[in-house]
Order: sequence, then structure tokens, then C-alpha cells
Amino acid sequence: MKDEAIAELRALAAHLLDLSLAMLTAAKADDWAAFELRKQQRSAILEGICGRQPLDEAIRLFLAPVIEQIQRLDRASTGLILQQRDLAAEELRRLKHTRQGHNAYQRVADNSSP
Repeated sequence: MKDEAIAELRALAAHLLDLSLAMLTAAKADDWAAFELRKQQRSAILEGICGRQPLDEAIRLFLAPVIEQIQRLDRASTGLILQQRDLAAEELRRLKHTRQGHNAYQRVADNSSP
């Protein structure tokens, strides 16, 4: 691999890791819009790298530890996403229960009107 290609690949790898860390930071801050933006940016870079057909052995060897770090960060983000999903599901159940109570109250009030 040429020196230029190595430098470009190192810069892309560092950017991928930065984006992955930014995704985790956004997830911890409950900033899902920022999370999604970084995810889209990262996907575009990964597509650009992996879209090169075929990846030679040197690139695969260079990217393997980077991908492993990204996967570790993604596992941490996934845990936060699952927690957020569970919280949202619980809130939806509470809202549904509240709405059912409100509807029951409204029916009683409507039936009690002269």
C-alpha cells in the first residue's frame, strides 16, 4: 500500500472511531438526533471503504482492530438504546392506562349529565 493510501486509511479509521464515540456520547446524553446523524455519517464512510472492490489483505488487517473497537462502542450504545426503548414502552403503557381512565371517567360524566 502506498504512503498516501495508508495516511488516508488512518485518517478514515480515526474518523470512524470518533464518530462511533460521538454516537455513544449522544446516546448517553439522550440526544437521538445527534446519534442518528453520526450513524449516517459513519455508514457513509464505511460504505466508501468497503465499497472498494476487493479490499486487499493489508486494508483488511489494518481495519480489523478498528472494526473491533467500533463493535465495542456499538455494544455500549445498543445497551443504552434498549434501555431507552424499555423506558418508552413503559411510558406508552402509562399513557394508555391514563387514557383508558380518562375515557371511563368521560363515559360516567356523560351518562350522569341530565
